[in-house]
Amino acid sequence: MSRGGNDRASAYSLRHFRSVGRQWLRGLLIAGLAVGVAAPAMAERQDLEQLRAQVEQFLLNHYAQSGAKRVDVEVGHLDARLQLSQCSENLELELNDASNSGGNISVHTRCRSGQPWSIYVPAQVDLYRPVVVAARNLSRGTRLSANDVAVVLRNTSRLRQGFVDAEQAVVGMELRRPLKRHEPFRTGLLVEPLAVNRGDEVRLEAEIGGITVSTRGTAMSSGRVGQQIRVKNNNSERIVAGHIIAPGHVQTVR
Repeated sequence: MSRGGNDRASAYSLRHFRSVGRQWLRGLLIAGLAVGVAAPAMAERQDLEQLRAQVEQFLLNHYAQSGAKRVDVEVGHLDARLQLSQCSENLELELNDASNSGGNISVHTRCRSGQPWSIYVPAQVDLYRPVVVAARNLSRGTRLSANDVAVVLRNTSRLRQGFVDAEQAVVGMELRRPLKRHEPFRTGLLVEPLAVNRGDEVRLEAEIGGITVSTRGTAMSSGRVGQQIRVKNNNSERIVAGHIIAPGHVQTVR
């Protein structure tokens, strides 16, 4: 055979070898991909709806101890594409809500067995508790009586500024700003009423050498229990400082 014929034969053999090699490599890659896809599909996956149900029951049990009269729980939906391995042990559920106020919360859910995983499951928790509200429209400075208040069941998870749950904590207090009917009372809206008004005659009490001496005096300013005011001693005409310890009752400052 001529040299040209030999060259052509060598080139053909090389092309044939490369073609066979590529086909073999392609087959190997396809087989590898098939194994890689099939393996996860065969593994057991955590049922996401079952997981949501466990979180819901956990929250219901937890907030049942909070004193709420009614508890509503809505667990957020989880992305269907989320692939978690089936947990062979009980799930660990952890909630961070020390005040038991509910609202938008999340539950740290962990699996420590098999292929461990950890996710935060969102939820909305609504807690209904007795709340003291205004029984009618009230103006600033109103000294509250039992007729001014009512107790109703409210979703306290949405009352982020606080609320009052006992009628006795409101009656006798003074309102710092107007309040509309059915609006909840908050501690920041209430203040102790004036126990002494300027010009009032008060009982003025002083302790001298272990002996308590009382006399009458005239308040030079107004104040609430615990506050300090000036009082004129009606007998000596002296003006002294004293703390209001009760309505109409002032104890001199030593």
